[in-house]
Amino acid sequence: MNALKNILRSKWVLVSALVITALLLSWQAASLTSSGCHAKLFLVGSSVCHQIPSHSFITDGLQFPVCARCTGLYLGAFIGLTAGFSYGRRKGIPNRYLIGLLATLFLLWSGDGLNSFISDFLGRPFLYSTTNMTRLITGYGMGLVMAAALVTLFNNTAWDSAYERPVLESGWQVLAYAGLSALSSLLVLLPVKLLLQIGSVIAVATILVIISLLYAIFWMIILKKENSFSKISDLTVIFLLGFCTAMLQILFFVNLRSFIF
Repeated sequence: MNALKNILRSKWVLVSALVITALLLSWQAASLTSSGCHAKLFLVGSSVCHQIPSHSFITDGLQFPVCARCTGLYLGAFIGLTAGFSYGRRKGIPNRYLIGLLATLFLLWSGDGLNSFISDFLGRPFLYSTTNMTRLITGYGMGLVMAAALVTLFNNTAWDSAYERPVLESGWQVLAYAGLSALSSLLVLLPVKLLLQIGSVIAVATILVIISLLYAIFWMIILKKENSFSKISDLTVIFLLGFCTAMLQILFFVNLRSFIF
């Protein structure tokens, strides 16, 4: 009994230390700008996106924290992650048709990005004129790819038991995702400043969640804890490690960007 109490006590000491670390890192990131909430969201966005104004949505002089392509990606990933994790612990691989769809969406996203890059370099359209709408649409496609891959990877790595059913298993799910994506796009397409601010919070929160989940998977592998968790509360330390590492990465890239530019 005493040994068990010592284990529990040491776990909560570790949790407390990680919570304090997470708060300090968050405070450090917030202190990099003395401006309002949107400036802090913009700062986090700068760690993952170029934020070129001409490639971004702007409403009443307020620029979205990430470019149009990343806007679709992170708003779409928010929809996909929310749905994916709500299905339970699914770890199966989608059928070949859905794999083909995901591969196509990835190629459209990367192809549109490459066309945009070459066009900017040449100062004229390369294959076609890339617009913020094409960036947004292909970004949403990549959001579905990222969400399906990340939920599947996490469920395969974390749980001691998971279902063999795939996260993405029917065309109806894809159609529902497309519909919800179209609705969420109104956050940036409608000229309403409040909607853009709401979308900004969702996108930046999704950035933090994605990076934190990736690092949580990393820590499970490094600590040799794969497939050893049975409930969410067991993952407290792993999640905190993931978030702290994500904040370190964000701070590193924000400072690197300010040093270079």
